[in-house]
Amino acid sequence: MKALLFLAPLSLFLETGLPIGLFVPGGDTLLLALGALAAEGRMGLFPLLPLLFLGSFLGHLLGYGVGRWGMNRLQHRFPPSLWQKGQRFLTRYGPLALLVAPFIGGVRTLVPFLMGALGFPWPLYVALAGLGSLLWTQGLFLLAYFLGQHLPPWALWGGLVLAVLLGVLLSRKR
Repeated sequence: MKALLFLAPLSLFLETGLPIGLFVPGGDTLLLALGALAAEGRMGLFPLLPLLFLGSFLGHLLGYGVGRWGMNRLQHRFPPSLWQKGQRFLTRYGPLALLVAPFIGGVRTLVPFLMGALGFPWPLYVALAGLGSLLWTQGLFLLAYFLGQHLPPWALWGGLVLAVLLGVLLSRKR
């Protein structure tokens, strides 16, 4: 379990900061599963909560930097449909996209690159990326933690499995 203190934040960092997140999503599932494990007493809330935030936030900063200074070379590696989806998302939500994007697989990886490539102001980006990372990591983790405090383990884990299956089915349907 101690390895998760390193691997979980690293996973969030890679998912939000590098294009690998487009191909290996799972941040939501990871956060919910860790919250459920903590509810069962298998893990402590600290230092896991701050480390999860830090992994996500630093990933957002890296993604912005890569987008700012290298997006022209990376743009060809993104599927065109995902690039267009990300641009529409940014046009629709503007700066608030940084608060919503972490909750949407694929988009959470693309938005930092787009914000960097489009030259979004750095101070505002840092503030909104920090708040978005905080809401996403702490929100999903604590949701599963508190549900785990009030539900029997079979119901919590069964619900998580159903949520994952539903997500897979919906993503394939699109």
